[in-house]
Amino acid sequence: MLRALVVLPLAASLLAGCGSIRNCVPHEQDDPDYASPAAWACRPDVDGDACDIDLTAVEVLPDGSTQLVPHAPAVDPQVDCFFVYPTVDLSLRAGLHQDLADHDEPFRSAGVQVARFSEVCRVFVPLYRQVTLGTYSARERVQEACFDAAYDDVLRAFERYVEHDNQGRDFVLIGHSQGAQIVSRLLRERVESDAALHGRLLAALPIGWPIATDDGGSVGGSFQSTPVCTTAEQLGCVVSHRSYAAENDFPTSQSDFIEGARGVCVHPGDVPGGGPAPLSRTYLPADLGDLGQHPPGVAEQADFVLYRDLYSARCVRQDASAALEISLLAAPGDVRTNPLDFSAKLLAGSIGTHNYDVHMTLGDLIDLVAAKIAARGLVP
Repeated sequence: MLRALVVLPLAASLLAGCGSIRNCVPHEQDDPDYASPAAWACRPDVDGDACDIDLTAVEVLPDGSTQLVPHAPAVDPQVDCFFVYPTVDLSLRAGLHQDLADHDEPFRSAGVQVARFSEVCRVFVPLYRQVTLGTYSARERVQEACFDAAYDDVLRAFERYVEHDNQGRDFVLIGHSQGAQIVSRLLRERVESDAALHGRLLAALPIGWPIATDDGGSVGGSFQSTPVCTTAEQLGCVVSHRSYAAENDFPTSQSDFIEGARGVCVHPGDVPGGGPAPLSRTYLPADLGDLGQHPPGVAEQADFVLYRDLYSARCVRQDASAALEISLLAAPGDVRTNPLDFSAKLLAGSIGTHNYDVHMTLGDLIDLVAAKIAARGLVP
């Protein structure tokens, strides 16, 4: 069974140590060769990779019964999704995860967070020498060196994708946590500077990172020419959110990492309104570890558990920050209870429900990409 995905955000206040810039120097002999399938967690032309897994989900229905829901990938998708996975190296020592052969966690992250996007797009996920969790508490110049090294790997993977795989196709950029940090920079520094490439961007989904705009609330801050989405059908725009449970404290962010004056929160299932609105399809791993428990007998049926309209969400703003507040919908006649323990330390602290930013909204994010594909006049 797939375990709950553990990805931690900017928890610098909880960490100690300064780190050494030497730990942020990538080993040249280990530079990923993105011409090789071995440097990718997912590619549409490779069988048996991280995204080629059984995505069948057991759905828990409002009356408490269950049914199996098979995954239906698109037969010939006309759009690509380029995904950068989150922090999976939880070492408190600042530095880089250099050994890309040690890819169990990156593979698991890709399988849990982005493989299901194959319903609407071809999925590309490069392996990269990401920064460790401890890097976020290191000195500024250590952070910069490590961040640059991780970004350079993803940039080289993206350049390889653009030159050899894209072939003029529309594409979506997706990232979570550290992956969203890198996607934000990739969009800002590489995509926005190339008018033709920027014109093929259907959307950017940097989830779980403090994306922000200028005081006007559309562009500026993170991006200069890519606005925040205001409709589901709008093309070339950004959807982003961080999440937290309604009964818990609003999540905090280090000011060093906020990219503008006004934090961004977009409810992917209610783009213009920001909620409150249901989350249409939440996909959770069968094994939630210490963070919760599914109803008896459910987890044994499949690696994923699907809850439709179990949760409601709304965007909440506090000063310069914004986040997606998640509540149980509790519709009349719905006997389901919350499988997640929102009081668990990892879900109730200053980082909110960061581990489940993507899981909670996954169905809505996929539907949003499908709406943009249709608006372009294409089919998945």
